[in-house]
Amino acid sequence: MAEDTLNSLEGGGLFPRLQQRYGLRENPLEMDAPFFPDAMRQHVLESLRHLCGFGDMALLVTGAPGSGKTRLLAELVRSESARLEFHRIPTSALTSSAALARDLRRFSRSGTPEGLEPREAVYRYFKWSESRAQRGQRQVLLIDDAERVAPDVLNLLLSAFVSANRAVAAVPVFAGSDTVNQAFSRDADSGYLHHFLLPPLTRNDIAAYLEPRVHRAGGSKDELLSTFRLKQIHVLSQGSFGRLKRVTPGIWLDMVAPPRSAARISMPSLESMRWPALAVVLLGASWWLVSSQYDAAVQNQPGSAQAPEPVRKSITIGPDLEPGAVAGADANASPVELEPEPLKELEPLPEPGPIAEEPEPEPEPEPEPEPEPEPEPEPEPEPEPEPEPEPEPEPEPEPDPEPAFKPVRPERFVAIERLRQRTGWTLQLVAGNQEQTVLNVLDRLPGNENLSYSLGERKGEPWFMLVFGTYATREAAESAALTLPGALRIDQPWIRAYDSF
Repeated sequence: MAEDTLNSLEGGGLFPRLQQRYGLRENPLEMDAPFFPDAMRQHVLESLRHLCGFGDMALLVTGAPGSGKTRLLAELVRSESARLEFHRIPTSALTSSAALARDLRRFSRSGTPEGLEPREAVYRYFKWSESRAQRGQRQVLLIDDAERVAPDVLNLLLSAFVSANRAVAAVPVFAGSDTVNQAFSRDADSGYLHHFLLPPLTRNDIAAYLEPRVHRAGGSKDELLSTFRLKQIHVLSQGSFGRLKRVTPGIWLDMVAPPRSAARISMPSLESMRWPALAVVLLGASWWLVSSQYDAAVQNQPGSAQAPEPVRKSITIGPDLEPGAVAGADANASPVELEPEPLKELEPLPEPGPIAEEPEPEPEPEPEPEPEPEPEPEPEPEPEPEPEPEPEPEPEPEPDPEPAFKPVRPERFVAIERLRQRTGWTLQLVAGNQEQTVLNVLDRLPGNENLSYSLGERKGEPWFMLVFGTYATREAAESAALTLPGALRIDQPWIRAYDSF
């Protein structure tokens, strides 16, 4: 709903507001040119151009919705329509195998006979497409939004292509989401499918995409592509071209809240504080109950009663009391007569006599020190035996050499190391994972000494390449490309330097 609001035309639309605020001459988000080369888009385009003309595999381009798959196919058709014959299969022809067979028969201009079963008719079309490549124009089938096509129709196209001569038959190019790759992974022919994945746009990719368009529209780069706004566009677009075109006008007009904005401080309502307050009340009540039970248990323990304080009583003897009366005694107690006891005379202690001094003992004479014994002579060290020499390690056995590649045409085969040592330029006519791919073109002119092929490696798999001639300059190679023998049926070879192999 937010995206629909940003693109609404109420009040004149968003572009008139952008014109009024920033003085833009054009809408930068509706410019198809220039083609965006970053984020692997140019790499995928160049690979599609080469493999559609000279490859022997079906092609699959996947990415998230809005990642630019349709724009990529449009650029492929624009740049290669002079040497390749493209046919975009409509969605109505992909509902069933019968509808697919009818569409391919119309495209082939009755090249396949009528009355065939749908599956047989699709197989016959790919066999017929081989003749078009022999005439110098290879066919390419474009299937966009392939995730909406039934898996049996997709697998029928792939199996029919694999059953034909893949080096010259019509090349199917599928474009869709990741679910298309999952549909092909269950088929036995999925090994003949070359997969390209379009990654989402990063913040730097978005800046590189918008900068030339903003400049062409007459806008200010520092204002429209500031760091803060680029961060907003990247977060809300999620790396998609489609979402980028929808959310960017609203961000430039400050109609979209910034991502991760700080929340306003607000007081909690009474309704939200009801349960926390109830929990606090229950906690206080339980604490009071436990505290009162503890105090009662401590008071009921035996020995917890306080002992009575002692009462001090004094006895007074004097004329105020009768003989035998005790002061502080109970008044109702009977008097007790106390008879005086005679005092005993104390015997004087004897005086201490003088203390006799003891004689001090005479000191004993110190013993004479014994003479120290003479040190014995140390024995001479025996010579250490010489260490025995360590045995030399046995040499490790050398690994067995891997079996060398044996070419089918050894007289035309050149090793890749020797090919790289050459100087100058050459014309690469065709390349593929199988040797038969280059042999099909080589056998068209078996006696031409300018033809040779080599074996390299691409993505961990063997890669055969057929080259034609040796030229000192690129201009000489371009002139030779225009005069290739007609039997080769190659219109636009790849002009390539030897040191690039």
